[in-house]
Parts: sequence; C-alpha cells; structure tokens
Amino acid sequence: MRGWLLSMNAMFLGLVLAPAHGADLVPLRKSLTLHAGFDGGFDAGFARGDRRLHTASNLMRTDGQPGQRRPEVVLVPNGGRHGDSVRFQKTSPLVTYFPASKNIDWRPDDWSGTLSLWLKLSVADELPPDYADPIQITDKKWDDASFFFDFSKDDRPRHFRLGVFSDFKVWNPGNTPWEKIAVKDRPMIVHENPPFQKTRWTHLVATWSHYNTGRPDAEARLYVDGQLHGTLKGRQTLSWDPDKTAIMLGIAYVGELDELSLFDRALTAEEVQQLHDLPEGVGALTR
Repeated sequence: MRGWLLSMNAMFLGLVLAPAHGADLVPLRKSLTLHAGFDGGFDAGFARGDRRLHTASNLMRTDGQPGQRRPEVVLVPNGGRHGDSVRFQKTSPLVTYFPASKNIDWRPDDWSGTLSLWLKLSVADELPPDYADPIQITDKKWDDASFFFDFSKDDRPRHFRLGVFSDFKVWNPGNTPWEKIAVKDRPMIVHENPPFQKTRWTHLVATWSHYNTGRPDAEARLYVDGQLHGTLKGRQTLSWDPDKTAIMLGIAYVGELDELSLFDRALTAEEVQQLHDLPEGVGALTR
C-alpha cells in the first residue's frame, strides 16, 4: 500500500510539474523562426519560411536550387549535440544555405533577433589556412550588411569572431581598406582563445537588439557556452532584401555543426542559458 501511495504521489507531482516546466519554454517556442537539427536529413525540422537546404555554385547564389549537393558535406549519425549533426569534411566553392525570407524575422525598423548553433572541431588541425565562416548571413557580401561567425586567418591561436557589419556605406563611408582599420574599430566581437575541441561541443549565441533604428544603444552580444563574452554597441543599419538574403553554412569551414536555430527577438541571458541546457535540444520546442 505504501509503495502504491508513493507511486501515485510521484505521478501526481509529475503531472503538476510537467506543465510548469513546459510553460517555461513557451516564450522560446513562440519566438523560434528556424531550427535545423540535421537529424536524418539536411532540411530544417521547423521553419517559418522555406525549410529546404539549398546549394549554389558560388557565394553570389544566382543559380541556387533546393537540395544538398556538396559531396564533402555529410551527416554524422548520432554524433551531434542532440541526435545527428552535419560535418563539413573539406572546403568547396559550392555554397549551402537556407533562404532567409521568413526564417529570419528581418524588419526595416527596430529589428532584434537571436542566432544559436553548436560547433565541434579542432581549430589547429582541421581549419584551412584562410578565414573560415561556419555561418554567414547576408544578401550582399561579408562586409556589407552581414552577420557571421568566423575564425581569423593569421592569429595563433586563431581568434573566433562575431562580425556585425552594417551597410558598407554606413560603417565604412570613407571606403578605408580593411587592413588600415584598427582592430578596435572593426565591427566585431573577438574571442582570442576560444574553447573549441575535437571531442566536445561548444555553444555559440549571438543576439542583437534595436537594429535599423539609428539608436546609439543598439547592441549585439556574443555568448559562448551560455556565458556572455562580449558586446558591440552603437547604431546598426542592415538593409536587406529578404528574398535575396541567405543563411550560408560552412564557407571554408571544416568541422561539425548542429542545432542551428533563429529567433525573432533578442533572448535574455537567462534564456540563452536555458537554450544551452535544453536536455533534448531546440527540436523539443517544436514537438
């Protein structure tokens, strides 16, 4: 009898606590615009827009078509942060991307959002000797209305960076050559000794708030493994054509990637930690 009562109490507590736990995830679930967990396939599991991964022959993407056609890009069964993951085995001129329209809630006025993903790689042993972008989001090029995560080229150890570039004429009105711009004046948040390893996943989150407003308190934040690493404050203007904007993956990047997620607002520090700690990953928000 006592065992039966204990079981009933445990069941009752489970019924009481489960909705409360689920309620904590409701704001994240409502804000999600894209989630690609790469579980059993390359297409996104959830998307407000086109969920298909596309391939183009070059960064201009004028010939992009649905489907993953890079032979060096493969799925790693049960190798991901959660479930499967995608591995970029070597570099290629081909470009894989998700269309950004509706998958990123870009707004011409007062735009905020969040980008989250996980990486696993040996920076010293796997990356090619050039700039490497696990992700780059733009409708133009890397220095013109662009977000990206990248690894620097010449630093040792190589730096990991969040680049947040306004329209080129906004952030660089004098067309100053890149090498002549002081590091402190470049629109980037830099991690000089990033914690990436071949044997563990690293969580990366970028948030941005009040972009396309002209407000001086517009801000981007970089979180690494749930902890705030740096901020970039100041006016930001990214003039995108959503139908031409792409979420490009694996540009000169060699390593694994998992749990790509985008949200339509800037998550709080507490929500970033919650995202990091999700026991089943972001995919659980869509079920």
